[in-house]
Amino acid sequence: MSNNVRTGTKKPSAVMLTQILLYLAAAVNLFNGFYSIGSQQTMKVVLAAVMIIFGVVALWVASRLGYPAPSRRQNAILLASILIVLRIVEYFVWHNFGFLVGIILPILVVWRLNKTEAKEWFGSR
Repeated sequence: MSNNVRTGTKKPSAVMLTQILLYLAAAVNLFNGFYSIGSQQTMKVVLAAVMIIFGVVALWVASRLGYPAPSRRQNAILLASILIVLRIVEYFVWHNFGFLVGIILPILVVWRLNKTEAKEWFGSR
């Protein structure tokens, strides 16, 4: 048996929902990044590239949440925090309310990972 999976534990719904939310956040980042990469302004192109990079990172972090390890929970919370900041920067660069709506997914990720059942499953305090 793998050392990463605890015997007799089932992934809680809070963790499953968090994975789904992170996959959605990754899809939003990738879509926005590829949609915006053709911009004429350097700042927008750089920001689009950063969105694509963090979209790929979000896919990786979401895929690793399936196994209980405190570092994986901490990484997901850190990534969600970075995505929140990225969304705020996007709002100020594009002045578009649609980009600000994407802030909801990372906030929900942080909220779900701070629930007691998620903390217990990851072995966090």
